[in-house]
Formats: sequence, C-alpha cells, structure tokens
Amino acid sequence: MVSNPQSYPFQKNIKILVWVFGLLLAWPFLRSLSTNNDLDIFFGAAQRLTQLKNPYTEPYNAQGWALYYYYSPLFASLLAPFTWLPKFIVSEEIPFGLFLLKFLWNTLNLFFVYELVLFVAKTFQTTRDKKGFYFWLCFALLTYRWVFLNLLYGQMTIVIVWGVVKAFEGSISGSWRKNLGLAFGVTLKILPVYMVGQLFLMRKWSAFTTAVLLSVAMVVVPYVYLPADYHTEILRSWLNNINPFSKNHIVELGEGGFIDMGALITKYLTGLNIEGEARVDWFSMGATGVFATTQLFRLLVLTTCWFWLVRFRKLAIPQWELLTMSMFLACIPLAFPHQRDYSLFMVWPLLVFVLNDVIFQPSLVKKWVFWGLFLGALLMGVVVFFEALPFDLRRDISGYRIQGIGGLIFLIFAQGYFYHKLKSHTSLPS
Repeated sequence: MVSNPQSYPFQKNIKILVWVFGLLLAWPFLRSLSTNNDLDIFFGAAQRLTQLKNPYTEPYNAQGWALYYYYSPLFASLLAPFTWLPKFIVSEEIPFGLFLLKFLWNTLNLFFVYELVLFVAKTFQTTRDKKGFYFWLCFALLTYRWVFLNLLYGQMTIVIVWGVVKAFEGSISGSWRKNLGLAFGVTLKILPVYMVGQLFLMRKWSAFTTAVLLSVAMVVVPYVYLPADYHTEILRSWLNNINPFSKNHIVELGEGGFIDMGALITKYLTGLNIEGEARVDWFSMGATGVFATTQLFRLLVLTTCWFWLVRFRKLAIPQWELLTMSMFLACIPLAFPHQRDYSLFMVWPLLVFVLNDVIFQPSLVKKWVFWGLFLGALLMGVVVFFEALPFDLRRDISGYRIQGIGGLIFLIFAQGYFYHKLKSHTSLPS
C-alpha cells in the first residue's frame, strides 16, 4: 500500500527538529562567551593595531599555546572599536568589549547558518513526507558539529562558506552585492581565492573581475585611516605569514591538530616531533620532499576540479555550477596549510548534495561509493560527535590527525560520486 504523503506530520516534526537544533546551538553560543578562543587573539590584534604595533610579529597566549594572528589588517581594524569600550571584567577575565564582540559574532554566525539553511531549502526543494523529514534530520546531524566548533572556537569558516554560496547561488553575475562576501572571505583568510579561481575557470569574467577588484579594495582601504608606512609594514607581515610557500606552512611543526595535506605528510612521512602529539616514524622525508609532495597534491586537486567542471558544464548537468562550487570548496581544507577540524565545514555543501542523492536518487550513489563516503564522513566527525568522547580518545584523534585522513578518504570517494553522476547524464545533449 502506498502511504499518503499528506498523512505524515511533516510540519510538526520539522518544528520539533528546529527547536532541538536551536537549543543545542545555545550550548556553544553561551560557552564561547566565557572561554578563551580565537576571538581573544583577534581582539589582541585589534589592540595592537590601535597602538600602532605590528599584530603579526609576536604570538598571543591562548590556553597555554602561543598562537599567531593570520588575518588581514582590515579585519583587525574592524574590531578596533570593541577595544575602546569599558574594560570591566564580565566573566573569566574577559573584558566587556571582548564579551560583546563574542556575543555579536556568534549572533552573526547564527544568521549566516539561517541563510545557509534557506539556501538548502531553495536549492533542493525536498518533499514534505517521510523522505523529506529524513533529509532534514540527517542534514541537522551532519551540520551541527561543525557549527558547534565554529561557534565555540570563534572561527570564520561559516562566514566564508556563506560568502561563497552567495556568490554562486542563482545567476552568477558581476554584482558587487553577490561578490562582497566572497571578496571579504579572501581578504579575511585568503582561502576563498580558490573560488575566485573557479570563477576564472568558469569564464564568469564579470563576477571574477568584481571579486578581484573588491578583494584588492579591501586590502588597501586601511590606507585611508592608518599611517601609510605603518599599514605597508603590517601588510608585508601579513602576506609573509600567509605565504603558502613559507617553510612554516610546508613542514607544520609549531602546533598540533592540523588536518591539511601538508600536516598529514609532516605527521606520517617525516618522523619529526610535533608539539603536543605522539611521534610517528614511518618514513623520513625531508623538507624538499614535503614541499614537492604538497605542491603536487595541490596541483592534482586543481586539475581534478577543473576536469569535473569542464565535463559538468559540457553536459549541462542540473545545478552544475553549485555542484562544482561544492567540489572546489571541499578541497580547501586539505589543499591549504594550517587547517583544523572546523575548516571541514567547507565540505558541507558537497555533503548536502550527496545526502540529497542518497535519499531521493539513490541510484546515483553506488554502494561502494556510499560506504567510502560514509567512512570519510565518520573519520571527519560528521557521524560521531567527537567532543562527547573520553579525553584520551579525543587527544589521539587530534594527535593522529584522523579528521584529515577522513577528509582525504571523502575526497577520494567523491571522485566516484562525480563519475557516476556524470555517467547518469551522458544521454543529455552537449
């Protein structure tokens, strides 16, 4: 007997799911207000900026770690007004200005999450029956941990993903409003420059030009209100810190817990000691070998993404622009240096595509592909909430960079997903 979709209490269950999801987000939202996270570093950088000190030369203390500021002078200057607020302590030695910054940043992040949910609802237009509810239930499960991490640790990944999605959803154009978030992400953390490169490969010249011009404008605008010599000095320091060819970004030893490809190679193929992690002596590859292998991986990633882009465009696969956006974005956490687990939120759009096909078009996802993707998602921490595990196990997951291995496995099996998706549309006219 075929069940009547209208008999399923879809709307009621969705409301319950939204309430549960929202209440669970209150946990990292409130916890981040009274704990040390990266916003403390950003606030410290803004303080140095107001004193005309270089925010890039000396590290900042964060729960025993000496961490550097890697974001742009523009971002530090945007936070400067918070350093002018009264200095009274609100909680756990957090001054009022920093407390307010954390509260507003978390609120803004929740708005970005809301916008991303609307994007998913508009893009996939799921049915209002059991399958539709299962989609949203699984969507909430695979979304929650990464939102949790980004809220708790005061991260920028959510705004970066939001900016990329805004630039690529709907009709891709040279509108400054559509590309403003993408350009800000490039200026903020350089990572979305990969997505600007995608606009170039897609021959979206108007959008590409707008994104480049906006990015350059955001880099130079602090010259308007900062002394020219001072801004030139800190701009050079910033560019030197984010240089992907820097030795610190190739052999990653200064901090533990990184999950990018360079970090995986450093961990398993150099035999070097990494602060806060157990040593692995599988192989002893020198800095030159690490550099060459990492660059080859980046070239392979770019070439592979370009290949799928050309093929999907030629066959006019439905939503090919968003699908290629999701594959380019998913490669960033492994291709760029100094990435941590919260950066894996960039895999989220691709995961949503896979989830949609698994539930509504299962023939597009072969069993071997599904289980490979599931294994990758499991090790990335999508399926299991690692923060609920015992401390020793969590330390080993971080120390052995398991989430990076999961991301690599996911990307490998994603090639099979793309292949079968392409194969299913070969009958379409080119």
